Amino acid sequence: MFIIDFNASKADILTSISDRDYPAWTVPVFDFIRSWFDENVKSFLVQTSGSTGTPKTIYHTRESMIASAEKTCDFFQLKKNNTALLALPASHIGGKMMIVRSIARGLKLICSEPKVNPLEHFNFDSSIEFAAFTPMQMSMMLDNGSAAVETGRDLSLQKINKIILGGGEVSYPLRQRLQTISSSVYETYGMTETISHIALKKINGADRSDYFTILDGVKISTDERGCLVIDAPHLSTETLITNDIVSLISEKEFQWLGRYDNIINTGGIKVSAEEVERKLQPFIDVNFFVTGLSDDALGQKVVLVLETDQAQSFNYADILGKYEKPKQILSIEKFSYTENGKINKKETLNQITQK
Repeated sequence: MFIIDFNASKADILTSISDRDYPAWTVPVFDFIRSWFDENVKSFLVQTSGSTGTPKTIYHTRESMIASAEKTCDFFQLKKNNTALLALPASHIGGKMMIVRSIARGLKLICSEPKVNPLEHFNFDSSIEFAAFTPMQMSMMLDNGSAAVETGRDLSLQKINKIILGGGEVSYPLRQRLQTISSSVYETYGMTETISHIALKKINGADRSDYFTILDGVKISTDERGCLVIDAPHLSTETLITNDIVSLISEKEFQWLGRYDNIINTGGIKVSAEEVERKLQPFIDVNFFVTGLSDDALGQKVVLVLETDQAQSFNYADILGKYEKPKQILSIEKFSYTENGKINKKETLNQITQK
């Protein structure tokens, strides 16, 4: 762990990240900071996760990244000298934007190794105003936090006032567990193309919501498929057409329903894999996902895939509709995951079929 005070001069910051022997995980952090402070660098390369398609590289301009950072800082009322925590890889957009927000607002940035439990062996006495984690990291920290409470040790997670979770949907069991912590936790909606998130949803506390609220400067609509269309001139001159099926609640709010490319056409009936997953979440205590596989009679059949090596059986009678019920249950001891903690469904299915 180390701290960078972005109220210091550029020269002092560059000196502070070059005059000591830091571990290897800091290299992407320092490389990005050096690039950011190089006025000859006008745009920055980032890579998509590849969880919903082939990974690709994208360039974002300095101006658009600052504009995105300012919107988030305004939403969370981050002020000069507030402390933020970087626990995401700086090689991806989420980590890069935590650095840009810190630079733009003059924050003190605590840098922690981006591992599955970034608060392990974490020692910091003061409160932290703002942090970003993946859902997988949050799950691991809660596991560690439960043990910490039992042994009477300090619970570092409770020192963080505001937390955003990105890189994957927050599961039902995780949302339930988040009701027990005092931190305000928000699920993010966004992607590499939108320079991190363009909408946020409070998911714990009395004021939690089922809907995402867009940030200032963003306009939303839907196309003929019911998929979200994003117009954010401060981020890009191009309108972004997504594959996310949504329900527009108002001009500022929407409910995420699922991915258009995850629609399962079974016997001529269209079934949303994510909708089936939401219905099953309260009843399955292992990681899982729903997908469609080729079927001679139906075209596609609904399949439930479980992360377990134990035999499982379920009664769907009162949970799922006729066409939503899985025709097959597959399982594997360990799913394949992307670097930022998303389930790599394609690779997981490949591993199952090769068994």
